Amino acid sequence: MRRKESDFATPPSKVVAVHLGELVRQARLARCWTQQALAERARIGLATLKRLEGGAVEVSLGIWLAVFDCLGLLPLLATLRDPASAALLDLTKAKRARRGRGDDLDF
Repeated sequence: MRRKESDFATPPSKVVAVHLGELVRQARLARCWTQQALAERARIGLATLKRLEGGAVEVSLGIWLAVFDCLGLLPLLATLRDPASAALLDLTKAKRARRGRGDDLDF
């Protein structure tokens, strides 16, 4: 039996998916495109686009990215940063062992 991806999504991720779907819908309407026109531009089916605009978490990331690209929203995703991860990486960089020089032949 195939698993339903939506059963594994957390409530916060579902809220974000609905928000992103609404952004796609607003961007499409601002361009005066029909759902069919956007689906054709993104090379996806109309039913998939409807699910995406409804915030379906089971739509693949590749499809989300294709739709965002068609609408010119992809650069917004490229600006996402995680300061907490960057800070943790900075802390661990000092603790990492450094590689020895290649010319060190001391046995």
